[in-house]
Order: sequence, then structure tokens, then C-alpha cells
Amino acid sequence: MLKPFALILSALLLAMTSYVQASTTEAAEAAALAWLEAIDQGEYEQAWEKSSPLLKTPLSPTMLQRVVTLARNDLGSVESRRRIRMSQYTSMPGAPRNDYKEFAFKTQFTNNQRVVEVVTPHLEEGTWRVSGYYVQ
Repeated sequence: MLKPFALILSALLLAMTSYVQASTTEAAEAAALAWLEAIDQGEYEQAWEKSSPLLKTPLSPTMLQRVVTLARNDLGSVESRRRIRMSQYTSMPGAPRNDYKEFAFKTQFTNNQRVVEVVTPHLEEGTWRVSGYYVQ
């Protein structure tokens, strides 16, 4: 009698773990996409406010605008964006141990159809905040 109960309990725990991981990934991706949307709209102050102190400390909103403008120089406006990869880490170079998710998005801009943007949010006091961004 204990064996079937243990199997059912194990299956339930596994299902709950998968659900929590999926909802955590969805929340992290939503934070990354909201940050990118602010950048796309030229709302650098808003993007900066949504950022982690890991990004805010070295960059003012004006500096963030300059860095992003240089990275996206001559790309044009965003036409589409889709996630192509998600990686999960517990540490990143030069950053404290935490829960980090790195999302790679294939982004089509008007002047370049083959751009990959990488956004890294991390969990900070229960909220996902972007701490890194670069264009490949």
C-alpha cells in the first residue's frame, strides 16, 4: 500500500516542480520582454527603472540610452522578436549568486533580419529585473 502512495506523491511533486519552474521562466521572460519593449519605444528611463541595481549602478539612464543606441546602431525599428533559447544560471561573472535566466531572442529589425538579442534578468527580492543586455 505504501509503494503506490509513494509513487503518486513522487509524481505530484515532480509535476509541481515542473509547474513552478515553468511559471518562473514565464515571469522572467515577461520581465525581459517588458524591458525590451521600453527600449524599443525609446523609454530608456522606464527601462532603467525596471533594471537591476547590477545594471543601474554603473549606468545612468542617459548612459543606458547611449549604450543601447550604439549596440543597435543602424538596425532600424523592431519588426518581430521570438525566443530561441533560455539558459538558467546561479552565478554570472562579477555578480552575486542568484537565480539568473538568460534569454536569446531572434529579432528582425527593418535594416537587419538576423539579429540575436540576449537579455539576462535575475530574481531580486521576488521580482525579475534585467541585469544584462547585448546584441550579437
